[in-house]
Amino acid sequence: MRFFISLSYNGAAFCGWQRQNNGPSVQEHLENAFSVYLREKIEITGAGRTDTGVHAINYIAHFDSGSTTLANEQQLLLYKINAILPAGIVVTDICAVSSDAHARFDAISRTYNYYVHTVKDPFLDNFSYFFPYDLDIDNMNRAAALLIGEKDFTSMAKLHSDVKTNICTVTEALWTPGSPVNAITPQGQANTYCLTISANRFLRNMVRAIAGSLLEIGRGRRQPEWITQLLAQKDRSAAGNSAPAHALYLTKIEYPYRIF
Repeated sequence: MRFFISLSYNGAAFCGWQRQNNGPSVQEHLENAFSVYLREKIEITGAGRTDTGVHAINYIAHFDSGSTTLANEQQLLLYKINAILPAGIVVTDICAVSSDAHARFDAISRTYNYYVHTVKDPFLDNFSYFFPYDLDIDNMNRAAALLIGEKDFTSMAKLHSDVKTNICTVTEALWTPGSPVNAITPQGQANTYCLTISANRFLRNMVRAIAGSLLEIGRGRRQPEWITQLLAQKDRSAAGNSAPAHALYLTKIEYPYRIF
């Protein structure tokens, strides 16, 4: 049978989602935990890659199992799997799906959040990017609006990535006040900002390159129309520096059918 799982992870301790030879990955820990508990070799397919240090909330993955009792023992499985997994990963739900359902290829939309704070805050440093400059959020949003639609994002993509096309369709790109830890940060939402961006697909490093470029505009070094120019150049060196990974969160993955 095939199962979808929902999970969240703090990416600080991992070299990304995908199994790597040079460090621990989320996929590796999950496959080991499920294989130990189910006593069979389990291979897990995720909805997409996240880079080293990037976090995920409600990430979706799938696996196949020959277990005949798993469908009736889902709560027990969640308890046992989470007991095996390291503290940085938690599986929150599981459900049986059709044998042709696919966590990656069936996804129709993905949403990321990128967090920035402009005033020093000891509670935010590990989860948000400290960018100590006054930001023109209106200009940043004018620039973000120019990203919406079907466009070639070569200028925002990691060089030499193994993809067939750099065309992506962005459906939302907006900066709003927001912090990943509003409950404890002394300033609340003051001087904290969140970029929400949704698309049918994302290229490697794309969101971080977009965030870095929009921050250049917010700081006043570029005008909003620069976004259109750099997309037309199809040159990664034309865009701003990639913003740090620790402030990036994959927060939503949508499918054309209901899962959980």
